Amino acid sequence: MTKAVPGNFMDWVRDQHRRKDDVGDLARKVRDDRRAFSITSAADLSRRLNEDQADWQMHDALEQAEAEWRREAGL
Repeated sequence: MTKAVPGNFMDWVRDQHRRKDDVGDLARKVRDDRRAFSITSAADLSRRLNEDQADWQMHDALEQAEAEWRREAGL
């Protein structure tokens, strides 16, 4: 069964919360952050990670997530 790709990157990230990898950790961080609902793009999320002084694993997870989302979205 093919999973539909949400319309935007942040929706896709939030939907990854069940994963058992760094992308899942990122998704759970985003879902638990009340301020994250104002984030609308990967660039915005990167800025937030920098503001929060997130570790390198979160930045790597963001890169991985964006690449997966683009691939699934056919971009």
